[in-house]
Amino acid sequence: MKVRRGLLLIMSAGITGMILLVAFYGIGAILAGVFAIGWGLGAVSLLHLLPMLCSSLGWRALLQATWPAPLHHYLWARWIREAIDGLLPVGQIGGEFVGAHILAKRGARPNLSLAGCILDMTMEVVTQFFFGLLGLALLVLDHGYDGTVHWLAVGLAITAPALIGFALAQRFGLFYVVESVLEKVAFWLGFASIGGIAGLHEAARTLHRDRRGMAVGFFWHGLSWLTGASEIWLALRLLGHPVGIAEALILESLGQAVRSAAFLVPGALGVQEGGYMLLGGLVGLSPEAGLMLSLVKRVRELVLGLPALAAWQIVENRLYLHRPAATSSGPAANGP
Repeated sequence: MKVRRGLLLIMSAGITGMILLVAFYGIGAILAGVFAIGWGLGAVSLLHLLPMLCSSLGWRALLQATWPAPLHHYLWARWIREAIDGLLPVGQIGGEFVGAHILAKRGARPNLSLAGCILDMTMEVVTQFFFGLLGLALLVLDHGYDGTVHWLAVGLAITAPALIGFALAQRFGLFYVVESVLEKVAFWLGFASIGGIAGLHEAARTLHRDRRGMAVGFFWHGLSWLTGASEIWLALRLLGHPVGIAEALILESLGQAVRSAAFLVPGALGVQEGGYMLLGGLVGLSPEAGLMLSLVKRVRELVLGLPALAAWQIVENRLYLHRPAATSSGPAANGP
């Protein structure tokens, strides 16, 4: 209860910060600029399906050798996972547990689905780190090395030991330590399907031994980050502030790094807006343009996320209502 209250307080502070930023720069002008692009908001939203597909392929590559499920299971789970992390007050990590729950509902062993989701998240943050380095290098080439760039570099450097430690801990017993904790978290979230996660460490070791699957997964996640820059490029062009591919990569890579650094803030509310305003100034954009860019991405989250949350609840309720029949006739594994 205290954790939920804390997240709600953080989210309220983020919303307040976002509102203050919009109000300071003129709420009417900012919102008019965002919604003036009309159907372009739909185009930006649809374009996000490309990085979502790449991320789903990376997740599938990791588990394919041990659980050869069709791609649409991963696309469905990824859609829900992103919506939960982006729109619900779960600190941008609750979607991973829901993703494991969805795969378990579709036939994956609970320990395998959870280990796969954690390793997939690990591949995602590792590739994001290198994507951030790419963005930083492009920024130095374009903007030079000043005080702002220095602190961005320091921020990235601080994350490196944490990523290395997290990866090594997974290989040397971390899953033994967290197994009991995750059992309690699964129960707290009400996900009985991932309650039986005994053998989590062995499931993770099995996935680690699949070097080809790991390599392919890293490739797809890296491509996902790169293709995500196309949203920035299109959104700014539609907003009347066109940038080149290099600038779009800078904004996407470092903007995502800022958002990830604020992982305790649900949806990075307020933090994302300030980040794009700061980064936009480094590539020649006005603060208003950076703020409008962030709001376009917020609209995209709503356009894709709200239907995902609604569809998830409909399917979960259907599976719950038909649970006795599924038990008697075999697992209801292959819903949408």
